[in-house]
Amino acid sequence: MCLWIAQIFSQLADRAVFVLFVAILTAQQAASTQKGFFIPNGAAQMTSWLYVAFTIPAILLSPLAGVYVDRFSNRNVLVFSNLVRGIFVSLLTFSIVGEHPMLAYTLAFFISIGAQFFGPAETASIPRLVAHEDLYSANSLFFTTMMIALGFGFAVGEPIIAHIGEHDAPIFIAGCFFLAAFLLCWVRDNKPRPKSEEPWWEELRFGLAYISNSPLVFRAILKITVLFSTIITLNIIAVGLSQQVLHIKPYQFGYIVAAAGAGMGIGNFCVAHYAQHVKPTTLAYAGFTGLGLFMSMLGTLGFIQDQLWPALNIHGLSWQGAMMTVPLTLAALTGASCAMVAVPTQAALQAAVPEELRGKVFGAQNTAMSAASTIPVVLAGISADNLPGGVSTTLMIIGIPILIIGFYHLRRTMRNAGGAT
Repeated sequence: MCLWIAQIFSQLADRAVFVLFVAILTAQQAASTQKGFFIPNGAAQMTSWLYVAFTIPAILLSPLAGVYVDRFSNRNVLVFSNLVRGIFVSLLTFSIVGEHPMLAYTLAFFISIGAQFFGPAETASIPRLVAHEDLYSANSLFFTTMMIALGFGFAVGEPIIAHIGEHDAPIFIAGCFFLAAFLLCWVRDNKPRPKSEEPWWEELRFGLAYISNSPLVFRAILKITVLFSTIITLNIIAVGLSQQVLHIKPYQFGYIVAAAGAGMGIGNFCVAHYAQHVKPTTLAYAGFTGLGLFMSMLGTLGFIQDQLWPALNIHGLSWQGAMMTVPLTLAALTGASCAMVAVPTQAALQAAVPEELRGKVFGAQNTAMSAASTIPVVLAGISADNLPGGVSTTLMIIGIPILIIGFYHLRRTMRNAGGAT
């Protein structure tokens, strides 16, 4: 319970920090422009550089963080990660940060470094804190919380800044990190390890070799990585879906994200309580099949509206009002399909990896997730804006291959009950 509540405060604060940086940088840019100063970077460029500052540690340092998670006390790593982020966020109260963008980017870089240690240590702690038969339920809870933070965490920043003020918001967000650190002090720790004489790169090499030589672990990480990339891409596409297909304001994409989040929650509950006896591989490929199917169906909505209805001489009909239940239901089913992949796969991965290797394995997993999500997000945004059919075509391009591959492996797994997991 302490680990889960700490995750809520830590991850929501982690997302709100990005919004806070954007607000500080753009506010200083506006103030400088009013004074007649030349600003070399616009708001879009500032946001891009900020994203880079947060992303580089996620790609480069997660494996190294995993090594030290295995070397040291998991509890101390979790506490230290939140304390460091809280301290650096507190520095945003100084006006000099907004006046010098490079200083802001540097702070963002160090905050992101602290975040890289939290993920592997948290994931490595779950199988130690709960019984093996409860891994489905535990991962269901933590995955749902992570997705909620991913989908709504950025939205938390604006109300905090609006109600507390730009100067006091860093103190509030830092307080969330400090509260998470306090809660983590009560988490049961891992067994102390003898001090390793090997250099960190040898331990990292050993961990990567373990992943490559273990088909079960490698495939589980691959599934989680593909799923995470798809979820991140869907969050980006939801903006275009709202504007191009549903004809609502772009900032109202939260309806789609909320429906998908509700579907994830329901799916997580059902998987945790009713699907524990289903083979994890079968459940995961069924989830991928459903994910591809419902994404493709979401993609057809635009073509139905722009081509089918006019061909049938139906005018004035749109996916609004009562018809809004169709895209929202498809979004919820998409979210439920994600749960069918994530919960059993992560639980099987945690159960398979020895405790002394969990940090390295989950650090490598975080790196794969961060790196693999970057390019699809960029390509999805470009294709949604430029391809014929826009977001509908993009959804079909992503959904149909997932559907075909998922269905192929599902049939193969069901035919061979003793196949690889």
